Amino acid sequence: MKTANMTERITFYSPGIGVVNGVPFNGKPKEEFSCWAEVPKVPLREFVNQPDKVGYRKNSPVFVIAFKQQKEIQMDWTIKWRKQDYEIISMDPDYRTKDIIQISVKVVQ
Repeated sequence: MKTANMTERITFYSPGIGVVNGVPFNGKPKEEFSCWAEVPKVPLREFVNQPDKVGYRKNSPVFVIAFKQQKEIQMDWTIKWRKQDYEIISMDPDYRTKDIIQISVKVVQ
């Protein structure tokens, strides 16, 4: 893992769910923590051969973060990056080397 490539700051938010008088409600999302992330670039081959997929890729980046974080990341959390909210589609922790987690996301509409 090259931490020098982790130049983007992302923030994780959990859904703001509360209970009032025994009735659950959706409230304001709660900020869990922020961390540094790498956003890998699109390979030139993919950019040239499949330009229609590149535009979609901008709306669904992949974040690479360090394996050890302040809290365990949950699938129902959202990520804020560059003033845009993203929902987590999948996570791929590297359990063998325990150095990175890849998180696939898409823009919240």
